[in-house]
Amino acid sequence: MTASRPLPPGTWVVGKWTRRRWRVQGVLGTGANGVVYAVERDDGLKGAMKVCETAGQVAFEWSLLNLVRGPGSPLPAPQQIDDSDRPGARYFYVMERISGKPLDKVWPALAPAVRKEIMLRVVDGIARLHATGHAFCDVKPQNVLVQAASGEVRFVDPGGVTPFGKAVRQFTPTTDGAFFGLCDRRASAAYDVMAVALMAVSLDAPTPANLYQLPPEKRREWLWRAVADQVDGAWRGVWSRVLRLEIRDAEALRAALSQVRVKAEKADARPRDWTAAFMWASVASAVLTTACAWALYLRLL
Repeated sequence: MTASRPLPPGTWVVGKWTRRRWRVQGVLGTGANGVVYAVERDDGLKGAMKVCETAGQVAFEWSLLNLVRGPGSPLPAPQQIDDSDRPGARYFYVMERISGKPLDKVWPALAPAVRKEIMLRVVDGIARLHATGHAFCDVKPQNVLVQAASGEVRFVDPGGVTPFGKAVRQFTPTTDGAFFGLCDRRASAAYDVMAVALMAVSLDAPTPANLYQLPPEKRREWLWRAVADQVDGAWRGVWSRVLRLEIRDAEALRAALSQVRVKAEKADARPRDWTAAFMWASVASAVLTTACAWALYLRLL
């Protein structure tokens, strides 16, 4: 299904049971188990429509969104679940369309203190999900959206969320501990916590093109070098402890991150503007010149 031609903008999807109509505005993303479209309901409500291959996939993700819904939920709020007769959108649900930019897009411009706050919010969101007995399993910068004005952090693409103890179904190699031979590929709090650490490393250390061809031991060698050479020293100790499995749950990670001492911002690092000083110096010079000229003129009279 994910390889089929996506629904073009302007397509109307009509719910078989609710009879609500959703107009497709474009593709937001394509994952292993479905396509997500930006949509608008016939009454103007904006949403994100997830189209899956089976009714079971839709039902699982829908139940998960309801499980963690409410104020402070890291995942999108559910809006509607239904079937349709539209080819390419037979089984679907609609969720809140989350605004913001992916973490990797905003990270370079963030001050150290803001980076710390964002990471703490990521861990808080993971902790809330873990409280339901589920792991996110596909923690990566592209799935973490940051709202510029408020700094709020939300997660998108819940398709990889998996109950604790089950095999991970959807993951990204560079944030997958098993890819580096550091843990099992099984949903757990420790799996997600390690993914957060690997995500943090990836934000500071670009992944080499040949990493995927290397055996796990060589991947680990690159990872430890990246932590030692490219990760900010303030964070290095925390991420090293996670990768050594000394920190295995979100609460412990939050406590460790809270102790990180980041560099304080300078009060005003901008270069000084000499325009005003130059202007007043010019005025003073003109006044002095004029006074001297008058003195010389009066002496000659």
